[in-house]
Amino acid sequence: MLRSTKLYLRLSSVLCFGLISCQLHKYNASKKCNEVIIDQTSFKSILQPVAATKYKTGIDVLKNHLTGIMVVKQTDSVTIHLVFLTELGMKLFDFEVKPTGINAVYVFEPLNKPALINSLKRNFNSMLMFNIYNKQAQQCRSRKIIQFYSIPGKQTRFIILDSLGIKKQETFNGHRKASKIEYMFDPKTKTYTQIKCVQYGIVKIRIELNLLKN
Repeated sequence: MLRSTKLYLRLSSVLCFGLISCQLHKYNASKKCNEVIIDQTSFKSILQPVAATKYKTGIDVLKNHLTGIMVVKQTDSVTIHLVFLTELGMKLFDFEVKPTGINAVYVFEPLNKPALINSLKRNFNSMLMFNIYNKQAQQCRSRKIIQFYSIPGKQTRFIILDSLGIKKQETFNGHRKASKIEYMFDPKTKTYTQIKCVQYGIVKIRIELNLLKN
């Protein structure tokens, strides 16, 4: 029985590594790349040019399912606040985004755990593309993907585009996938109506944002 269990775990590990290698191969396959600096013209901004954007939001973390409204509000020329409110109006967190980074202004005490807060900040930063502009990247095309950007760093970040705009982001720690973000774009309203994020690893997080009409 023990021998069968060990064999199963080994086969599972090999299969998992093979799948991840295939996922990375689609980016490393024969392609044409150019060195670029990502700016406002590279792809359509996630956020609308309005004072505040609201999303119906669900967050699954630490066996908890949180639902409410995320308000993304421009408070001055360089500051944006991400405020997550429950359906009863109780504030769970308030993140302040500036060109220098993102900070937690307020966090509801039961959620105030450093690893969790850092994960939430990192994922919202990536989901809403706060930290993307003025970064050096490779703009590439391959046989399997119309176009994507490859951004090096502690984690390798891939931004995949289709004919409408941003389709997906994938981030890898070496050969291990760290997160996946998927976007739904409405060509009629020219807005991203849904964003889904999955963070893998020890702290597993799922976040879903659904745009609410102003």
